[in-house]
This record gives sequence, C-alpha cells and structure tokens, in this order.
Amino acid sequence: MIEGVRAVWRGLVVFERFGWVFIVANLFAVLLSLPLLSAPLAFAGLAHMAHNAHAAPTAHPDDFWRGVRRYFWHGLLLGALNLAFWAVLYVNFAAYAQQTGALFWLLRGIWFIAALSWLLMLLYVFPLLEEMERRHLGMALYNAALMVVKNPFFSAAVLLCALLIVVGSALTVVPLLLFTLGLLASIGCAAVQDRLARFRGP
Repeated sequence: MIEGVRAVWRGLVVFERFGWVFIVANLFAVLLSLPLLSAPLAFAGLAHMAHNAHAAPTAHPDDFWRGVRRYFWHGLLLGALNLAFWAVLYVNFAAYAQQTGALFWLLRGIWFIAALSWLLMLLYVFPLLEEMERRHLGMALYNAALMVVKNPFFSAAVLLCALLIVVGSALTVVPLLLFTLGLLASIGCAAVQDRLARFRGP
C-alpha cells in the first residue's frame, strides 16, 4: 500500500508542477463531461495531457484536445460501456434491495467489489493506452483489470486516495471544477508508470 501512496504523491507533484495547465484543461473536461456519455472521452484528453506532463519537460492545454481527438471513438465507446455497467449494477441492486438472505448479501458484496474495480479500471485504462504501441480499447481494459487483480493493495491505496479527493472536492464544489479530474488523471498516469516500471524491471 505504501507504493500506492508513493504513486499518488508522484501524481500530486507533477500536477503541482503544471498546475495552471491542469486547471485550464480541467475546466474544458468538466464542460465536455456534461453529457455523461462523453465523460470518459474528457478523461482521455486529461490522461494524454498528464502523460505528456509526466514524460516531457513541458505540457500545454492543447495536449488535452489532442488526446480528445486521438481517443475520440475509444472515449465514446467506453462512455457507452460505462453507462451500461452502472445501469446493470443499479438494476441488480434495486431488484434485490428487499432480499436479506446470505446469498443476496454475498451478491451485494460481489457487486460492490465490481464497482470499485471498475472505477480503478477507468482510472488506469487511458494511461495504459498511452503506453501501448497498438491502441486497442479491449486490450487496455484487460490490462487494467490485470493491474487491479495483480496489485490489490497498491490499487486499494490508489483508490482510497482518489475517493478522498473526489469526496473532498464534491463537498466544496470549486475543486471539482478546477482540478479534481486533472489530478486524478495525473495520479492514474503515475500509478500505471509505477507498475510498468516494476514489471519491466531495471
């Protein structure tokens, strides 16, 4: 879990270094996310910009729009998958809301874990696409799922920090508009780069 916290810290450091760039791009991303279908597309633009910020000495808000263009169809497809996932999860919870048997509590636990895992996959998928020679959404989702499963404690630390940021931002609203999505993109890039560096070795 300490490695996960360190990855989050690296994401924070890069975000702070390019603060105004992330703030401008975050405002664009919030506007682009207003139709929920395009929210993953907005995050794709932020992830592309964050990847450049982590890998290069400079970053610019134009990188956000380059990422949006690069991942346009990936983002919309993932947006549709995302809406379908949450719709199915909601229907399952609603259909069995009045059930109290042990089996139904087990199912609720499985659905809850699936929801948390999906959130992590959304955080990882576009940073992973940035690292892939062949940008295939299905393979990126598969790799994101593997990253969650093979690094449970690392991912738990990243998710906990991300949720704290989101909850804190939602309570005050302004951070949500100014930097939350950009900060999450930077953290996602840092987490992916950390695990890839560990996988590739020295």
